Amino acid sequence: MSRQYAIVGLGSFGVRVLEKLSEATDQIIIIDKDKDVVERYKDMAAKSYIADALSKEALERIIPESIDVAVVDVGDHLEAAIIVANALKKLGAKQIIIRADNEERGEILEMVGATKVVYPAREAATKLVPMLVSSSLFSFMPISPSLVLAEVGVPERYVGSTLVEANFRRTKGINVVAIRKEGGDEYVYFEPRYRLMGDDVLLCAGTEKDVTAFTGARITARKNVIGDMLRGIFGKPRSRNEAEVKEE
Repeated sequence: MSRQYAIVGLGSFGVRVLEKLSEATDQIIIIDKDKDVVERYKDMAAKSYIADALSKEALERIIPESIDVAVVDVGDHLEAAIIVANALKKLGAKQIIIRADNEERGEILEMVGATKVVYPAREAATKLVPMLVSSSLFSFMPISPSLVLAEVGVPERYVGSTLVEANFRRTKGINVVAIRKEGGDEYVYFEPRYRLMGDDVLLCAGTEKDVTAFTGARITARKNVIGDMLRGIFGKPRSRNEAEVKEE
């Protein structure tokens, strides 16, 4: 039987998930109390409902027991997210994925049933900031705390070298997965003796420290620099005393 999905709340995050998920499956249920929003996206789902997600009775009526995945986006309303998460947990949802604005709210949501909390602003910035500080970094995707996947332009000093000669795995700690041309979107596998060109883009895997050092960004040279930058962009500024206490 195909996996079933429910998207409760069609905020910006919920809609993005729906758009991508609908490319892979039609087993999607959408729920939102705004009739116009449901009408706009109903063709992407197998079933669509205009209902208040805060109604336990409505969720019990709409969502099958033990649904595989439920994605929740009720905006900035923490109380609403808590109520929905708890109701979904009681319905036996196997995965409950909820959008949150900060870690404090995320911890609360995990306590009441969320199996995964997504921080869209923080995750978007985590991908964006490295590219802002390096002209040779085309994209940046954290896979786990210890691994990132990135598109990197070939540093000038390696143009003309073969991948064997460059030996990035030993000298830089990164693995080249595939190569594409700048301006193109098709990656190809490579021969070890292929000579790198100035318009090559390397799809690399490695630690954040190794990948950013390879591009010259060096965003990890200062303690918790990414976290500091994200707090400055998206978080509440801390006072000097608060910062000193946190750093100790």
